[in-house]
Amino acid sequence: MNTHKTVKIYGFTTLFCIAFNYIYSLFGHGVSSPFMSYAFAFSLVLGVGGFIALGRLNVENRIAFNLYNAGIATLTVGSLLRGIIDIAGADTIYPVYYFVVGTVLVAVGGLMYFYQWQTELAHT
Repeated sequence: MNTHKTVKIYGFTTLFCIAFNYIYSLFGHGVSSPFMSYAFAFSLVLGVGGFIALGRLNVENRIAFNLYNAGIATLTVGSLLRGIIDIAGADTIYPVYYFVVGTVLVAVGGLMYFYQWQTELAHT
């Protein structure tokens, strides 16, 4: 797992979400949504911040990596979708599923990393 490359990718994802919000707001007729405005926070905090921390722990687990990344992607897409729905003036329950599934994926991936880190500490 190359944490430096992963941090770069999440940095670009953060910038993409900020640009997407800006461009979408130009066509939103003055209507905005906090879900759209702060969608970048998932990739910034969980992606950049999380993988900087994981790089310092020096643990590698491909399944945890995939689950954690899938969770961040699900949370980001769910936030963007909720923002689009809010700006359109519609109402639906489906974005809640994105947040639940994304949170579970991030939590399971994070717990797997934590368990591996604790196991490696115990063996040294």
